[in-house]
Amino acid sequence: MAEPIVAGDRRPTSHQVVAEILRHRIALGDFPPGSRLPTERELADVLGVGRNTVRAALRQLTEEGLVSTTLGRSGGTRVRDAAGADRTPRAEILANFRATIRDSLEYRGAIEPVAARLAAERAPIEVRQRLLRLLDEPAEDLTSYHRLDSEFHLGIAAASGNQVLHRAVEQARADMFVGGNALWLQAGWSLGHAANAVPGPRLRDEHLPIALAVLGGDGPAAEAAMGAHLDDSHRQFRFLIDQLEKLDTPR
Repeated sequence: MAEPIVAGDRRPTSHQVVAEILRHRIALGDFPPGSRLPTERELADVLGVGRNTVRAALRQLTEEGLVSTTLGRSGGTRVRDAAGADRTPRAEILANFRATIRDSLEYRGAIEPVAARLAAERAPIEVRQRLLRLLDEPAEDLTSYHRLDSEFHLGIAAASGNQVLHRAVEQARADMFVGGNALWLQAGWSLGHAANAVPGPRLRDEHLPIALAVLGGDGPAAEAAMGAHLDDSHRQFRFLIDQLEKLDTPR
């Protein structure tokens, strides 16, 4: 059995984190025995990691006996029938997701509003204009939504002109979104965003107040807008977890 990732241990590698996420998704029942996992490309896109990382994670799960891979048109990586023999309860896994996302967003709430204020006060006008134009790029599915969302937030962090703060934002997003994006892997967009049929409008609506404040050089407004956005993100994730918990509640 794989060793759990425990706080205070040596920092896990990227493929270990991905393997842990996939174990959780199997334990949650979203990939039942016999079902086929998404392709390496799909997993890499959704989780925001490289295909080599996904491949190493799948190899680890194969060695653990959780999945098996076959070649050919009807092949792929499937969950083995014995994978449910020693599962963590679904409620416990969702509770862990809830706590992890809470901690990550509290940390992001402490650093990203400061980055937005500094970006408004320091960034050249062409950089601030580019952040606004980014919101016009199409986000037609979850993959493009997550990519553009990361580009915007990391663009704000880079525009702050503070390299230490930029690295902190990068790491905070990486720590959160490998796990956070996994929540969307089977839930789909509509479960968490019923009011928006496609991600594009949501992406623009969420980020426009921040982009306009940064463009206008209004540091306090940019800081407040980023803080409000992160609060809303936390509400979205809580709502999504609530919906996943309801799916598991007996009728």
